[in-house]
Amino acid sequence: MKHTLESVAGLAGVSRGTVSRVINGLPGVKPKVRERVLEIIEQTGYVPHPQARSLAGGKTGNIGVMVFGPKPDFLSHHIFYEALQGIQADTIANAYDLLLLANRSDSDRDYWKKVATMRKVDGLIIMGEHIQQEYLMYYREQKIPYVLIGKRNYDSLPIACVTSDYRHGAYQATSHLLQCGRRRIVYIQGLTNTYHENERFAGYIQALLEAGVEHDPTLVIHGRADQEEARQQTKLLLERNIRFDAVFAANDLMAFGALESLFERGFRVPEDISVIGYDDIQAAAYSSPPLTTVRQDKIRLGKEAVGLLLDIFRGNLDVNEPKDIIIDNELIIRGTT
Repeated sequence: MKHTLESVAGLAGVSRGTVSRVINGLPGVKPKVRERVLEIIEQTGYVPHPQARSLAGGKTGNIGVMVFGPKPDFLSHHIFYEALQGIQADTIANAYDLLLLANRSDSDRDYWKKVATMRKVDGLIIMGEHIQQEYLMYYREQKIPYVLIGKRNYDSLPIACVTSDYRHGAYQATSHLLQCGRRRIVYIQGLTNTYHENERFAGYIQALLEAGVEHDPTLVIHGRADQEEARQQTKLLLERNIRFDAVFAANDLMAFGALESLFERGFRVPEDISVIGYDDIQAAAYSSPPLTTVRQDKIRLGKEAVGLLLDIFRGNLDVNEPKDIIIDNELIIRGTT
């Protein structure tokens, strides 16, 4: 038997309109009723016709993931693909489909606008380093609700976002190095003038100050979130004979770059110099020695972003209401300390 909206409503003991509201994620349905309707939908395998669904409620049943990054291979980025796992799990659990979108080359500079005008999504989860306030203002004007993964601060533009507690994560990492007896701690910065980099640097400074260790600006180098750049900058530091006994890198790739330079010069890790990274990418546990790092719960970043977007769909969160969800990080101690 092929089930219809009417047959699902009959089995659930509710009206056709109630089933429609549940399918479209609209408010006005009691939690127990919503749960019952979703249970019947799962049992019957009912799939609403996408065109009819869109016409009936102005809904597509799609959530878009929009990535604004510097490179076309965004799918391989360690933060993105793990966050995407959490996004996918919770969109499926809430009967939404997922569309992957990304800023295109210079040949299609206005693609970010088309994402809104094509009306193929009910809302967006936005990620990436190259998010412009202009984009977010346009989506707001077009009444496309969105949530950001990664904190952004824009004047007079309230935003719902999910982010890691970068400051405390960096504080934990630096404190661990200090507890290991290290005092000359190099900090390798990622992309400067971003929220997450500013927060990490603040955590690094806070831990030094609390331990009574004076901050030395010569120990701060710019890795630009790139492994090769971090390798070169660490090499320059060594060539200048600047003394240090530890390295804290703002991501794991830069930590790997620093390790390469240290090994090239014959330093032992952690005996001579300790090294800590940030993110806990999959390769971190398998490096030699295994990398001590700060783990971001990237899957939870994705799941929480879906939850915020669904709250907007259901009227539980106003699109003009700022809301931050800050997720704890965890220090993972391995062989480089």
